[in-house]
Amino acid sequence: MTIEIISHSHASELISLSGPYLEQNECENNLPIGLAYRLAEDPYYYGSELPLLLSILEQGRVVGVVVMTPPKRIVLSRIDTDIQVTVIHLVRHLRRIDVQIPGAVGPAVEAQTFADCWVEGVPGVSTGISRRMRVFEARGTANLPLSPGKLRLADMDDHPLMTKWIATFSEIIGEPLNLEDARSHVEKRIKDQSLHIWDHDGPVSIAGVSRPMRNGTTIGPVYTPPEHRGKGYATSCVMLLTKKLLADGYSFCSLYTDLLNPTSNSIYMKIGYIPIGDALELDFLPM
Repeated sequence: MTIEIISHSHASELISLSGPYLEQNECENNLPIGLAYRLAEDPYYYGSELPLLLSILEQGRVVGVVVMTPPKRIVLSRIDTDIQVTVIHLVRHLRRIDVQIPGAVGPAVEAQTFADCWVEGVPGVSTGISRRMRVFEARGTANLPLSPGKLRLADMDDHPLMTKWIATFSEIIGEPLNLEDARSHVEKRIKDQSLHIWDHDGPVSIAGVSRPMRNGTTIGPVYTPPEHRGKGYATSCVMLLTKKLLADGYSFCSLYTDLLNPTSNSIYMKIGYIPIGDALELDFLPM
């Protein structure tokens, strides 16, 4: 098999070549394609370094995509050919161009295969699983009873509280943001109108909208502070936000869950989300 790795200088080039491939499994590929669309609008949206954008071809046919926004983990799409062989070619290419990679995220088999291959050539480094995740998709929703309150957009009056919540959430998922970065992140989301609040005499839960794609979009982050949990606020927030996005014209909404959190997995399925595939987040750690 002939594997070719093509590097793109701009995300619009990657979308032009590999967008149709990614959209064959748009929900499962929501992370790389969503990142690509956002980077096509602004190459520096996720940081001060230019992203790594790769298309993987087998005999001229796109079979995979890689996106990385340094210093974050490398993101793999589904690979539609021999995964082991393709990953060996990919790792050789990355070593040749001397890319520093802190970890990997992607469909479970692809991410694990990449991680195993990557650490094999790096003495003193091992692989650690940061999160086991599941990708869910909704093309419609149930009509569950709503908790007291209403769904609204976050505005600048919410900025101080949302900064604290996003900083706390980022700590929980192992991607800590300092307060300044959290403040900037929230300001950007308020400006984008991509952060929604469930308000019951004040904010009690949040759900964001991330990485719009051609046909769908992704919901996240979803966070409820401990003092407001167990009252159905997150369920109501995600359900109404999903309804709104589907009514706005998206064909589907996707989201990731942590497999160690059975509560959130069962809640999303009650809303109408169905599991599409499993994903892994892995870190490369000194032994």
